[in-house]
Amino acid sequence: MDQIGVKPYTACLAKFRFLESEQFKVRPVIVVGHPYGARQIVVVIPVSSSAGAESIDVVLQNWRAAGLLKTSVARVHRISATMQKDLLEEIGSIDKIDQTAIKSALKKLLIL
Repeated sequence: MDQIGVKPYTACLAKFRFLESEQFKVRPVIVVGHPYGARQIVVVIPVSSSAGAESIDVVLQNWRAAGLLKTSVARVHRISATMQKDLLEEIGSIDKIDQTAIKSALKKLLIL
């Protein structure tokens, strides 16, 4: 399978691997970094439709444009890294309003 292109603020479906196991779960993520290093590691923010967001998480205002199926939250407090090969499919783009909110949350989280 060819690797999908990775552009910041793209919503993708990605394999989330369980620690110490070959099993995985496919989850939506928002790409917030470029592939880096020999393993092409990409920084992503998991997306959830579950309620109970942390104060730093971002409720996506335009979740439909991002290709998501229901009201969704960018779980900024769960920022993660994955290999580019585990990004399975591009499903949409995060609009400017939600990008601004995510950038602000990342600055708070990462003390930038």
